[in-house]
Amino acid sequence: MPLQTSPWTIVASREVYSNAWITVVEHDVIRPDGQPGIYGIVGSSLAVGVVPVTDEGNIVLVGQWRVPFDAWSWEIPEGAADPDEDGLTAIKRELQEETGYVAREWDRLGLTIQLSNSHTSEEADVYVARGLTQVGASPDGDEVLEVIEVPVETALDMVDRGEIADSITVIALLRLARQRGA
Repeated sequence: MPLQTSPWTIVASREVYSNAWITVVEHDVIRPDGQPGIYGIVGSSLAVGVVPVTDEGNIVLVGQWRVPFDAWSWEIPEGAADPDEDGLTAIKRELQEETGYVAREWDRLGLTIQLSNSHTSEEADVYVARGLTQVGASPDGDEVLEVIEVPVETALDMVDRGEIADSITVIALLRLARQRGA
């Protein structure tokens, strides 16, 4: 049976780092074993992602360099909600900025995802977009992007081969496949 109350006691908390994208809070805690300790949590705004599906049934993927892994990453269009945005508003903006597409139809793809709940409070909302129209991309200044379209099966094969490792993308593609009965 799941616990109903936390076995952790937070004694004190302090923000140890903050920038425009993340905040790091360190907690002095009493651990479940009764010993004192620390627990650091990285916080950020809501992450958003979208699986854009073309009229031909292909998935639009974005490729970009990811600094934490010093590697190229194929993923669905993603971003972060601004403080005054809800998830759908944010991902509509991100889809256009990164791919140049706007969509006529939007559906939420399942529940909010906890991206790495052992050390971050970051969550993500994921959508499916259909009825795409190209209006021109306007990527942020820190983005160098490549946009491709692939069949859903190819994207799933890329996950299986480890060519797609981004957690939001993997979860979104697997949820889409389940909806399609794959």
